[in-house]
Amino acid sequence: MALVELVEGSAESEISSLSQKDRTEPVDYGSCSEAESTFSDIASQRHNSIRHVVFHNISYEVDQRDRCFRKLRPKKVLHHVSGIMRTGLNVIMGPTGSGKTTLLDILAGHKDKRGKVVINGEECTAKARSACVIKDGIVMGTLTVKENITFSAALRLPSTYTRRDRRRKVDLVIKELGLTAVADKKVGATEGISKRERKLTNIGMELVLDDGVVFLDEPTAGLDVSSALSLIRVLKRASKQNRVIILSIHQSQYSVYELFDTLTLLSNGYLVYHGPAGDTALQYFKNLGYKCRQHDNPADFFLNVVVQNEIVKQTEGMTLTMSLCNNQLALAYKDSSQHDDTNNEVMILVKEARNRTDDQKFAVRFLWQVLVLSARTMKNLIRNPISTIQVMVIFILATLVGTVFFQLKNNFAGYQNRTGALTLITVMTVVFGGISAAVPFLKERPLFVQEAASSYYRISAYFISKVVFELLPMNLIMRLIFSAITYWMIGLKKDIYRFTVYFMTILLTSLSASTTTLLISAGIRKLYLISICIPVVFVTQLVFGGFLINLNSLSSWLSWIQYLSIFRYALNALYTNELENGVYCDRIFNQTNDNMNCLNENLTVYGDIQLESMRYSDQSILANELGLLIYVIVMLTCIYITLRFVTVTICR
Repeated sequence: MALVELVEGSAESEISSLSQKDRTEPVDYGSCSEAESTFSDIASQRHNSIRHVVFHNISYEVDQRDRCFRKLRPKKVLHHVSGIMRTGLNVIMGPTGSGKTTLLDILAGHKDKRGKVVINGEECTAKARSACVIKDGIVMGTLTVKENITFSAALRLPSTYTRRDRRRKVDLVIKELGLTAVADKKVGATEGISKRERKLTNIGMELVLDDGVVFLDEPTAGLDVSSALSLIRVLKRASKQNRVIILSIHQSQYSVYELFDTLTLLSNGYLVYHGPAGDTALQYFKNLGYKCRQHDNPADFFLNVVVQNEIVKQTEGMTLTMSLCNNQLALAYKDSSQHDDTNNEVMILVKEARNRTDDQKFAVRFLWQVLVLSARTMKNLIRNPISTIQVMVIFILATLVGTVFFQLKNNFAGYQNRTGALTLITVMTVVFGGISAAVPFLKERPLFVQEAASSYYRISAYFISKVVFELLPMNLIMRLIFSAITYWMIGLKKDIYRFTVYFMTILLTSLSASTTTLLISAGIRKLYLISICIPVVFVTQLVFGGFLINLNSLSSWLSWIQYLSIFRYALNALYTNELENGVYCDRIFNQTNDNMNCLNENLTVYGDIQLESMRYSDQSILANELGLLIYVIVMLTCIYITLRFVTVTICR
């Protein structure tokens, strides 16, 4: 098989010569017979192979609001678009705002619409049997190219595939995409892997579904001319393996355009051409009076024609809204014989379509999804440099706190320092617990959305693996290190039971903060809004924690907020654990009864009295620990509900 590879960096000379050859010589698609036969052997295990995608009368509109959030007249993005995408390379083109990405999302089943989508005679959304690669396709950077594609194969190939078949399939996809030289390199590595190879890895995760439909949103965006050509050649070769590949593209050079099989051209949401690419499309526009000069790029020619057609006329200083009446290209296509032939075929296929009754959304069972996701989560946790940095930071901060409050005495100053140390520790636990959970999730959130939208796994499987194999281990390790250092360096009560209570309180406080930031990060897309909401929530909880203000002095209409405060439960438990039955004063030795007595009763602090004055004696330590646990459970429940909501509405 002729491989098209553009290997960057210090690649071997043999691979470099092969890459140079592929840049200068055309790809011989006829020599792919060996790969085709191999893929067909595996594909024989599957059934109901997809041969075409039919879309009929597709319309889509979005709500518009003004600056005061008042609802305006809905804006139509697509207007009654119909067509057929067959096996091969099907391209959707148009200028910015023409609706090409919207049409792609609708065909992929990621947007609600008016109209019908039929796949191989079955009326349904393409989501259950297709794959969608977004423009800024994201893969797990801590995994290698092969590990990412293997992850996709483990979740998306049905259980009829054996482990050997999956490995064989992954190896064939890597070879087909020309990624053999970088198969064992991490995708997130700054050296040794190019942007094109990252995109190909993302595409390879979808091509494991060899008989499916693959949607790609502007796959050549951000690539140079040579890399873009190489990528399209790979997709062309992949389309030969009984695949329907549908992609949107903004601009392309002639060498890329000549690889297109079908061209769909949009203008302001109207269909202005749908049919074979190449000379057929050029002849169609020539018949309309638009002739492409000999050395012009056809792709640029089509876009120029569409843009010129979209220049609306000015009448008395008012701009006319583009409609079918003043879109001459759309009118011409609607009146053409090509439109009639396509529409007649579409109508026949839609009428013959049957509803899918045995649609299985996920290829593998729930338990297998949890196992595969858990393995990836653990690898990401171990390899992620952020995890190592967080552990080091916690160790340094714990040592710093222990040094500042080293071996406190049981005098009046010791009491003040104890309350200050416990308050500082609680604040640090909340702040760093929240940050340690939010930062990795914010980076992983787009990946989760992309995978969930393509039906890689159930939301519950992702949620379990995230909580059990990332959230709990990281908090457990960091809080154990922090607690062990600070507790014994500060010189708190030398009691294993008291230390256990201290550690459990710190752990539950960290989990409470982590789940709070995860909920905010899952529900809000904008980073600047997240950075505002997290401090507001934690500062509000701190105010009602009982340290800055006496909870007994709160008005009745405000006092209920204290029960939503992480700081209240944490400080209550920590203060009670340390100050209970404690007496703090300057002491003298009494030789009569061998007791230590206070030198000055005016400078004596009784822990129980202080706890009562701060309203921390109302509940036991267990009650506060239980309050933190209930808080964590409620937050986790809200996170799960939010994740389900995000996957439903992300593309609407």
